[in-house]
Amino acid sequence: MKITALVLLTLLFCGITQAAWDLNDVSYVMPLQKQIDGQVNTLPLKGLIPETIFERISPIAMDMDPRNNARAMRVVAMRIDPCFPLPTPMACQKQMRLVWQPLLEWEEDGSIEAIDAALHSFYVLTDAEFDALLMELQIWKAKTGVETRGLPLGPHPAWNSGRGVAALRDLNRIILKYAGEKNLSRVTAMFLRGGGAMWLFGAFEFKNGELVTMTLPRLGKNTAQSFVNVVTSGEVFSGGGIAGARANGEDTLTNIVAESQRLRKGNEDLIRAELKSAYRIENPKDFNPENMDCVSCHVAQTARWWVDRKRTDIATQDIAAQFGYKNSAYNMANVSEEPWHTQQLRALGYHNKKISIAQRAINESAEVADAINRYLNK
Repeated sequence: MKITALVLLTLLFCGITQAAWDLNDVSYVMPLQKQIDGQVNTLPLKGLIPETIFERISPIAMDMDPRNNARAMRVVAMRIDPCFPLPTPMACQKQMRLVWQPLLEWEEDGSIEAIDAALHSFYVLTDAEFDALLMELQIWKAKTGVETRGLPLGPHPAWNSGRGVAALRDLNRIILKYAGEKNLSRVTAMFLRGGGAMWLFGAFEFKNGELVTMTLPRLGKNTAQSFVNVVTSGEVFSGGGIAGARANGEDTLTNIVAESQRLRKGNEDLIRAELKSAYRIENPKDFNPENMDCVSCHVAQTARWWVDRKRTDIATQDIAAQFGYKNSAYNMANVSEEPWHTQQLRALGYHNKKISIAQRAINESAEVADAINRYLNK
């Protein structure tokens, strides 16, 4: 009976692998507002990340002790990757990655709000496990009956289908099948500090049940990097920019994201140089998480938007054409509600109650979709 079931699943998978994978087939943004039985319906830490890590790292957000941190953390997005770049000898690693945010429920109306802090957990998969994961995701999608082709990356269309709640439960079961403490390899963190105006970034390897601090790319021996932006409107950068350790070499954004008001006039060469850097930082063909520092990656989008909105006197189409990522196979539109907001550093998830997706995450999803389509149709 088991053999027959396996054969049937294999035949089904062979029949559907020809369907093109799209952005929402490789990056899954979870719903924020839906609830099941009075509980937030996205996955908690249990079995996926040891709660004891909050005794090792600082509170992820202000005024939250380790116990409250652990209780509030929920999965807000899931990503798959057939080839995460790593130093040799293992230069290409198959992974599932989960994006976490602390979620709070408002007593007045029961709505859910995401705190602007995050964890990103990495789970290593074998070749066989990754193949099986692809099969299960394809079967899951066929069961939901939704179409993803041509849609921009955003909350998955399955949540608004007739099987919305059941579809999320099914996807949660798939995640728990392939991700867990046993294959957890890395955790990166974005801490919220300074009254909501400072973000601190760090990365940790998970070895023998313990977190080991990692150095960050382009920062020499530094293991942390921070960004300060003391504004309320989200229209400008002010108050410090990249604080402490700064990236070495070219492709930096230190001027625009520090005090943007200083650049409202003149400085065309400097602005064009940093805009070029922003486009290159967002381009996965130029940089990846192993060779780009955290802050530069997280502020590239808003730096680029500031130039587009505040320095319309500068012609920048040539820079976008030469250095911007392009992929005509997918809808590369950004559905973020406020992608220009200078305090919006999130790569994939929610800024309070608003969807927030970095262009870098969209571009990476297109690269992953291309890789999987090549892999399944070779």
